Amino acid sequence: MAIAAFPINAAAGVPAYTAQQFRQALAALLSPGASGLRVQPGVRPGPGLDVTVSGSTITITAGVCVAQGGSSTVQGPYLLHSDASVTRTLTAANATNPRIDLVYARVRDTDADASGARDGDIIYLAGAAAASPAAPTPTDATYTVLATIAVPRSGNGNPAVSYASRAYTAAVGGITVGAVAPPSPHLGQQWDSGDGPRRWDGTQWRYLSLQPQVSRQLQNLTAYSPTQTWVDFTAAQWAPLTFVVPPSGAAFISIGGTVQNTATTASTAWMGWRASGGYTQAAGDSTALSCWGSRVYATRRTLVNGMTPGASVTLTAAWNVSSVGVVGSTTRTMNGEITVEPVA
Repeated sequence: MAIAAFPINAAAGVPAYTAQQFRQALAALLSPGASGLRVQPGVRPGPGLDVTVSGSTITITAGVCVAQGGSSTVQGPYLLHSDASVTRTLTAANATNPRIDLVYARVRDTDADASGARDGDIIYLAGAAAASPAAPTPTDATYTVLATIAVPRSGNGNPAVSYASRAYTAAVGGITVGAVAPPSPHLGQQWDSGDGPRRWDGTQWRYLSLQPQVSRQLQNLTAYSPTQTWVDFTAAQWAPLTFVVPPSGAAFISIGGTVQNTATTASTAWMGWRASGGYTQAAGDSTALSCWGSRVYATRRTLVNGMTPGASVTLTAAWNVSSVGVVGSTTRTMNGEITVEPVA
């Protein structure tokens, strides 16, 4: 065990710092990892270490990344930089099956990993061809994934680069970006995967804000059936709206528009919605607009909860009338709008 303050000028060679102590001090500046001297590794956000494939040539552009030492919990993080583009050679496609290859930044430090080397490099590792291939796992202790390359079987298309498994680093207190969530989040940490910023509440990632989605009525009805049953608007009249349920499992669903039925003093008209897919709910009076022998301009907003986070739900607009007068004049459902406001 050693306790060190860094940096302090030396006098008669004291204090002196090892590379590991330097890395441990560096951990104070980076977003934390699973323990006190570990950090959140990954590529620096923005351009850099971009991977492309042309023919059999893989090109990795200049850039920087952070690799967390994997040999011990006190090893600390390494900074790896490449000051020019480098190339690697893609292994020829398999004749029968596809495969997934890996490109990663590697650090070897024999003082920590007994590898016999002291260097950094960018490594291309071909995966095993299979009917359902998986990316290979490096045997190196310290590395950061840059990209995967999906290689189809021979004659079945071109290789495709994916950054889905690429993590991004962040300064302490900074916002992490990219598809890979921080592996060891702390209370208050923020992450933006591209669909909106989220905050770790100690248990789960909660969106800070979510953009509403809207579907508007495009065409007015030219005929009604006075059956007092719910009838869907066609997609041409009013396109269904599909949304993904947020982690909270809740959303405000609003329907607005004009409903009128003055065919008689007791005539009714309704404008509502039904839900299908990952959550189902029939159209009904608990969520719809209505009028009785009158005309109404209104919006009705309903909190729907208990939905499955991540599920896709489709809302389809529907109408219901008890009798028909002059369509478009005394009987009408017009100017409709469905809005979904996910609850963060």
